[in-house]
Amino acid sequence: MKVPEIEFIPLRNAVSSDTTTILDVLVKIVPPEPEANIQRPALNLGLVIDRSGSMQGKKILYARQAACYAVEQLLPTDRVSVTIYDDQVETLVASTLAKKKTQITRQIERIQARNATALHAGWVEGGVQVSQYFAPEQLNRVILLSDGLANQGETNPDVIASDVKGLAQRDVSTTTMGVGDDYNEDLLEAMANSGDGNYYYIESSEQLPEIFQMELQGLMATFGRNVTLGIEPQGEVVLVDVFNDLELTHQGQFKLPNLVLGNPFVVVVRLKVPAVVGEQQADLCQFSLAWDGNEQEERFQQQAMLQLPVLAKAKLEELPFNPEVQQQVALMMSARAKQEAVQRVDQGEYEIASQLINDTRQQLLRAPQSPLIEQEAQSLVELDADLKARRLRQYRKRSHYESHQYQKSMRQSSLGDYYTKRRDRQSSYQNYPHQHQTKAVRNRIKVIQGDITKQPVDGIVNSTNKYFSRDVGVARAINRAAGPELQEAFQQLKSCRLGEAKLTYGYHLPSKWIIHTVVPNWQGGHQREEQILVQCYRNCLALAEQQSMRTIAFPAISTGARGFPADKAAKIAVREVGNFLANNSSIEKVIFVCFENRDYHSYQDALQ
Repeated sequence: MKVPEIEFIPLRNAVSSDTTTILDVLVKIVPPEPEANIQRPALNLGLVIDRSGSMQGKKILYARQAACYAVEQLLPTDRVSVTIYDDQVETLVASTLAKKKTQITRQIERIQARNATALHAGWVEGGVQVSQYFAPEQLNRVILLSDGLANQGETNPDVIASDVKGLAQRDVSTTTMGVGDDYNEDLLEAMANSGDGNYYYIESSEQLPEIFQMELQGLMATFGRNVTLGIEPQGEVVLVDVFNDLELTHQGQFKLPNLVLGNPFVVVVRLKVPAVVGEQQADLCQFSLAWDGNEQEERFQQQAMLQLPVLAKAKLEELPFNPEVQQQVALMMSARAKQEAVQRVDQGEYEIASQLINDTRQQLLRAPQSPLIEQEAQSLVELDADLKARRLRQYRKRSHYESHQYQKSMRQSSLGDYYTKRRDRQSSYQNYPHQHQTKAVRNRIKVIQGDITKQPVDGIVNSTNKYFSRDVGVARAINRAAGPELQEAFQQLKSCRLGEAKLTYGYHLPSKWIIHTVVPNWQGGHQREEQILVQCYRNCLALAEQQSMRTIAFPAISTGARGFPADKAAKIAVREVGNFLANNSSIEKVIFVCFENRDYHSYQDALQ
């Protein structure tokens, strides 16, 4: 039988003989790769689907499609049940062998959205259906899908999570899927954690078939369950930190997600190693991995000792830091910061949460760069924009989900895919209103050639640098027209980060407000200039909405002396403003005020 491997990647490949070493280590749990024609264990699934009133429209349509997809993937030897719930619970398909798939899918296609949300009762019935035909050699799982809050029957999250844990201890696991921005993420994440299953945040109902596919593929490739990791520092070595957010067993071992063929899982630890005297090699820490096989006939165990050479401090400091370790630590710290920021938001401390997000982003950018680091940094920018715009439900769910996925999900290694797919969905969404709703927003967007300082609007936008310098173009004109009071206001603001926006009065301008945004200089498109420009527009519009502005004027941001190609800048500007207006009625008119002929024609073309 093939077994998982335990691999170590230390920050440096040695410890010191004459001083204490603080050592970060990646502990990689590497299950075997899947083999061709491998016989998977039988499945015993309970599909539990929310059909409350809020599931109307696309949500219930895609939920039906996803459930039908799940049924189609089953073998005739697998079992499946379908439970639906609103304020009432109904067993649509009692647990049955998946032999007559057409009959099962016809029942699923009848599901219609109706009333309230008896989530707990629906889950209980799904658990009953699976438990009735429980077999230890099967993979027994309840998959719960909901878009709302538990508001009928048992609603206490602690009680529900405790019930889920009890079922998991009888080897029936629970996966939860939250659709949209209205469900209780604390509850669904707690259920998945307690239930030894997976948790998914599904922003758009169109993702449901893809998510069901991911869940089933992982379930079918499950190699080991009830996985634990024991960490035993040797001698005077101290375990300072485990960066993952992992629960402890009663025996003090760390609970890991199920082992899935071909899916490594990384635990990041920090050790404090006192000076190692008189040794050339040191045993630092023993790691003990234990898991139940699919047949559950016995519990398996694999052990590995972390050993490193011992060098004098001067020699040790000549060794390079491992960039992968630095990146993983930075990503784990980012996940922690997201959790802390959510707690701050729950306490109403929005500015502290925003500062925490931005500080974390700066720390990420100081780590060795990789595509995943860049994606994580961009995610923090987007989360901060959600926070500033007070899109708190979306902010909270994204923060929870991204932290969960990286710190303790068996899909940890696919975080980059999550970010990429999310960007693709955003791009598709962003382009859709511009292409199909232009007529609806055209009357609210205007392109003119003129002087932005003379516009009789509620607010104008100033494109500037992080210290609000009166350096070139628009910034110089606005500073001159607003008067010396604006410089005094800048002294209070001190500085602003790239892509962010801050607010001052307009002073001697016709407009009451000035929104100052720190814009990118064009560097060939290799320094995320387009993404930063997008954030400039989103943050400016969010501030305008918060201040109840009805009209706002933008210059041709980043063109001219900052070198951004006018056609690219114009397309981003019109797209972002169009998307905002298509989904918000608060701002009645947006005017693009271009000074140069070239910019004016580029913005006119983009609007067409």
